[in-house]
Amino acid sequence: MTPHVETYKQYPFTVATGDGARLRDTKGRSYWDLYGGHAVALLGHAHPAVVRALHEQARQLTFYSNVAPLEIRDRAAEAITQFAPPGLERVFFCNSGAEANENALKLAIQQTGRTTIAALERGFHGRTLLALSATASEKLRAPFADVLTPARRLQINDVDDLSQIDESVAAVIVEPILSIAGVIELTPEYLGALRQRCNDTGTLLVFDEIQTGMGRLGRPFAAGAHGVMPDLLTTAKGIANGFPMGAVLMTEEIGARVATDDLGSTFGGGPLACAALLAVLEAIAADSLLDRAAALGQHATEVLRRGPVTAIIGRGCMLGLQVNGSARPLWSNLLERGFVTGTSGDPSVLRLLPPINTPTEALDELGAALDDIGA
Repeated sequence: MTPHVETYKQYPFTVATGDGARLRDTKGRSYWDLYGGHAVALLGHAHPAVVRALHEQARQLTFYSNVAPLEIRDRAAEAITQFAPPGLERVFFCNSGAEANENALKLAIQQTGRTTIAALERGFHGRTLLALSATASEKLRAPFADVLTPARRLQINDVDDLSQIDESVAAVIVEPILSIAGVIELTPEYLGALRQRCNDTGTLLVFDEIQTGMGRLGRPFAAGAHGVMPDLLTTAKGIANGFPMGAVLMTEEIGARVATDDLGSTFGGGPLACAALLAVLEAIAADSLLDRAAALGQHATEVLRRGPVTAIIGRGCMLGLQVNGSARPLWSNLLERGFVTGTSGDPSVLRLLPPINTPTEALDELGAALDDIGA
């Protein structure tokens, strides 16, 4: 026992070090990390460019708050808005995905004067109060029901159900691919109808790209695919490759209406986080990692549909391995064989969220393990 409060069920080993897509435990055993610590290790562990950027920045300035302009913060803001698709010209930096979603929803309520939000059934957006209001899990919501904001539940990919969005709804927040729910992709038709419904009702559309963002899908973000753009976009997880950071990207119109003291975050946009973000974006460009992520997704579809796996869903480096029955025994079996994967809200789907520079040999070895496990 340790004094640490164990809020997550623990792996049966203790992680000691990481290198690229590999983890090593305290007993010296090596694992392929195909989950990346909940999609955080975008470039893998101990990426040299990120380590170097953090070291160099720490020698100059570890922290100063947002009351002081920082050149590195300005460079980070410029870099991420250039990386994002056109139309998202302003950014607010914070520390996590939940905080990013919290602030996006807060902006929507502030700027529309409305107090109801809408989100997808089975969606997950975090555990802070507004984010939890949007999260579908009744187990997580129940203890705080009396203090949560009213939220309407939309059926996934049901265009007719968009009629729930009316002039009383401040924002609709959706994951373009619902990761925790089981790698469920929103259809182009649904996204187009959702954008139009928000336009018609004056509702702000928020894309939660905490997991889908930063190149994981083989493109910078899901936003812009199928010609659909949100008003606000949230991202975190791999944004700084493990250094805590989140961001809310927004249109120029929304950003121009943010007044002093509307938002705040003591550590948001700190120099170390900004240095790590810049290193991530530079590595993505230098190593053509958007193409790499797309190619890894394609390779996965070619080598992983074997043994107990009946289908591969998702795209890029956000994939689901679908099995008949429960995926939990497969998760355990693979872990014993040295592969770290993730379960999901769909008991039949095992999730893969590997670094976007993972060697193809990791997927080949996983395919061989699946063959060996058999149907």
